Amino acid sequence: MAHRVRIYEQGAPSVLRYEETSVGEPGPQQVRLKQEAVGVNFVDTMFRDGKINVSLPFALGVEAAGIVEAVGEDVADLKPGDRVAYWFSLGSYADIRLVDVSALVKLPADISTEQAAAVFAKGLTAWMLVKRVHVVRSGEFVLVQAAAGGVGSLVASWARALGATVIATVGSPAKADSVRQRGIESVLHAGDPDLVTKIRTITGGKGVDVVYELVGAATFSASVSALRDGGDLIHLGNASGSPSVDKEALAARSIHYVQPSTGQFVKDRGSLEESSAELFAALQDDVFGEIAITRYLLRDVAQAHEDIAARRISGAIILTP
Repeated sequence: MAHRVRIYEQGAPSVLRYEETSVGEPGPQQVRLKQEAVGVNFVDTMFRDGKINVSLPFALGVEAAGIVEAVGEDVADLKPGDRVAYWFSLGSYADIRLVDVSALVKLPADISTEQAAAVFAKGLTAWMLVKRVHVVRSGEFVLVQAAAGGVGSLVASWARALGATVIATVGSPAKADSVRQRGIESVLHAGDPDLVTKIRTITGGKGVDVVYELVGAATFSASVSALRDGGDLIHLGNASGSPSVDKEALAARSIHYVQPSTGQFVKDRGSLEESSAELFAALQDDVFGEIAITRYLLRDVAQAHEDIAARRISGAIILTP
């Protein structure tokens, strides 16, 4: 019997329901996928707790990786036994499910399903941030707020590999150690009252060229102050709440303020194949080092969400059957 996780009301992690389900044969342009690893993302908690409105009942999860069990009609490029991953197809919190082939990408032989589930959605977001929204160049100063997080750790490592000087902020000494182990030397505490002064000192007084703001209200003011005039302020996350944004003040300093989404840049088959190929190449080149993965059983998904809320985890989280 197959299993999935759904919610029938929005709220605390206790609303998550691990339940039996039946999965039929795939229809046209579908496959039946035996999932070996399911990625957990912060957006999942927003679907669960009501920050994003959903129609109930709602099947959680957006990404996973596994092995094709069966294919439907008009599926030409996949066959049973192929290893695949996907980055956005709602309902990924499951051990077996049907998935449209348009969402699937074949995995290279040397990338495991656990690696893929841990980094695919976050990796495509990192690709969008360092390769499209702001093209990171050698010699730039890059500030990554929340550099120990799932997306932040990938952005920081990728920017460093592209030749930038990365300044990383974290929320605890333990997280600082995990970032330094990636080869990033300038690691600062996000709550340091002298944070901006220290960043300006590292940059020789000029400020950073780009800020990846992945926290929100708690760090937004420091991000603005640390940025040079004419720099890029890329605002993606609001884990600490939504900041107050003075767009006129930003414009007066010629700061380019943008709130991108991955779907703006990975929006069709061509861009999915291009971005995933670059992400897989970065993994194969060891750009990200060892990916820290915290594993939970699918049935223990509520504990995973509780640990996310308590900020007990650095790096990626996956669920296994």
